[in-house]
Amino acid sequence: MVERIKTDLLILGGGSGGLSAAAGAAQMGADVVLLEGHKMGGDCLNYGCVPSKSLLAAAKAAHAMSAGSAFGIAPVAPQVDFAAANAHVRNVIKGIEPHDSVERFEGLGVKVISEYGHFVSPTVVASDSHESEARRIVIATGAVPFVPPIPGLNDGPFLTNESLFDLTDLPEHLIVIGAGPIGLEMAQAHRRLGSKVTVLEAGKALGKDDPEAAGLVLEKLRAEGIDIREYAAAENEVWSDGGVTVEPAGDAVTGSQLLVAVGRSPALERLNLTAAGVEHSAKGVRGT
Repeated sequence: MVERIKTDLLILGGGSGGLSAAAGAAQMGADVVLLEGHKMGGDCLNYGCVPSKSLLAAAKAAHAMSAGSAFGIAPVAPQVDFAAANAHVRNVIKGIEPHDSVERFEGLGVKVISEYGHFVSPTVVASDSHESEARRIVIATGAVPFVPPIPGLNDGPFLTNESLFDLTDLPEHLIVIGAGPIGLEMAQAHRRLGSKVTVLEAGKALGKDDPEAAGLVLEKLRAEGIDIREYAAAENEVWSDGGVTVEPAGDAVTGSQLLVAVGRSPALERLNLTAAGVEHSAKGVRGT
C-alpha cells in the first residue's frame, strides 16, 4: 500500500547538495523528506572527492619515496600493494559514512525514504511505497559519468569513476580518455603507484582552465612519465583478452584497462520532469 504524506520540503537526492539542504532545513524547524534510491553521500563520498583524494594520498606517499634527492634523501623504489591502497580508500569512505547515513539524518528529524522518486505533478513525487506532496521540492540528483558514443567502447569492461575504485590489481597500462580534472588526477595517482599511463584528449588538456596554470600542471605530469596526447580524439576501441586498443587520430595505443573521464551528465532521467513543468535539457534543469 502506498503511504501518502505531506511535507514542507522534499529533497530528491542524498548527495552533498541534498544532505546539506536537508540538515539545514530540519535544524531550522522545517518538516523534511529526503528520497535517495542509491547510496547516501552520493558521488562525493562514494565515487568522487573522498575516494579520489584518498588514492592520491596513497600515491603521494609512494612518490615521496623516490623524490627525496633534493633534500639529501636517497630515492628508493616503493613496494606498492595496490589492493591495500584501495582498502585504504574503502576505509576512509567507511569512516565518513556515518555522517551521511540514514540514521544520522533521521536523528535530525528528516524522514528518509530509500527509494527513487519521480514527479506525478508539480507538487507530488511518487516512489515505490510513498506519494509525497511538498510545498517546495529540491532537485539534487547530481550527475553520472558521460559515456561518449565511441565505436567499440561498449564491447568491453571500460571503467568510469564509479568502477575505478573496485580494482584490486594495479593496471599495467591505464589508458585514460579525457584530460580534465578527473582524468588527470587519476592518471597521476596510478602513475605514482606504478602504472604506465597514457591520456588521450580530443582537444586541449585542461582546456577549461587558465592556460598558464594548466601549462605548469601538464609539464609536471609529463615529467612524472605520463604520456598526455592532445588533439587525439578516440575514434575506435578494440577489445581483446589482453586489454584494449584505442585508435585515436594518430598512433593507436594498447593498454590493460581503459578509464573514460570525458565529463558528467545530469542525472535527470528517472524524474519525469515534464510532469512537474520543469524545463530541462542535456545540460540540466533550466527552471520552472
